[in-house]
Amino acid sequence: MTRRRQKRNQEAFWASHPGLFDAPAAPESESGLEALPDEALAIPERVRFMSFGSGSSGNCSYIGTPSCGLLIDAGVDNNYVMAELAANSIDPLTIQGILLTHDHSDHVRYAYAILRYNRHMRLYATMKAFNGLLRRHSMSRRIKDYHTPIYKEFPFTVGAFSVTAFETSHDGTDNAGFAIDCGDTHFVVTTDTGTITARADHYIRQATHLMIESNYDAEMLRTGRYPQHLKARIASTIGHLDNADTARYLAAIAPGMDLRRIFLCHLSQDNNTPQTALNTIRTALEGAGVAIATTPFQTDKLSVEVLPRLQSSPLVTF
Repeated sequence: MTRRRQKRNQEAFWASHPGLFDAPAAPESESGLEALPDEALAIPERVRFMSFGSGSSGNCSYIGTPSCGLLIDAGVDNNYVMAELAANSIDPLTIQGILLTHDHSDHVRYAYAILRYNRHMRLYATMKAFNGLLRRHSMSRRIKDYHTPIYKEFPFTVGAFSVTAFETSHDGTDNAGFAIDCGDTHFVVTTDTGTITARADHYIRQATHLMIESNYDAEMLRTGRYPQHLKARIASTIGHLDNADTARYLAAIAPGMDLRRIFLCHLSQDNNTPQTALNTIRTALEGAGVAIATTPFQTDKLSVEVLPRLQSSPLVTF
């Protein structure tokens, strides 16, 4: 019988027998003060996030609490990732595994190296994405020993986190975004997608914290040095999101959301700049009536930040 049900039964008994006995006193501690239940003493762990690199040179980020964490993708050198974790006092033993968005090299290049030296970790990927990884890359087949299959729209639990993979639109194999929930933090990752899919839209609208692609500036891409076929691939619905598309989408949904932080990710080195992306997104949001934070201390306003391409971001606590 659960504690809650026991309590209900006790309350019903005393209500039906008034005056029979005095109700039992609340338990006391050795100090004579009323003892608090364990649940009242527990302090919820706060969720933390940092990125180790974001862009075509490599993608990897961390989300976790002091007792449990996850990596999102593994395209950044494992030695650098481990050094940055140590520099921020994050124990790798608390990290349970890697969430794989898709099988492109800039997201998977160091997956086996990370897993090999952290044998407690798992690789969470759909079967199609995992088979694409094996097919596309000359990687040790021993990575199979670490794979845990996941399925889109079926939540799974890792420690205190509930994770749901959902459909995105890219030219990898079975591309996925992730909705990662822990307490009142709803963190959504939508990267490498040429359009916002219906399922991505569903999860993004529930986000309190959002990591979303703002890959290129359309004019910079049009006039840039890339060959025409590559420009067409990037701008297609299975390519990447440009600043204007991301801005229009966010301006349309943000006014009705409890959205506290936006991390712009996967910016192109050749066809975008952090300031161009920030200006485009901020202008659209402000035009929709959303108050944008200008300092880290304005917690009552929406924060919009760009994740660095080649280095770590600060460790942020939500």
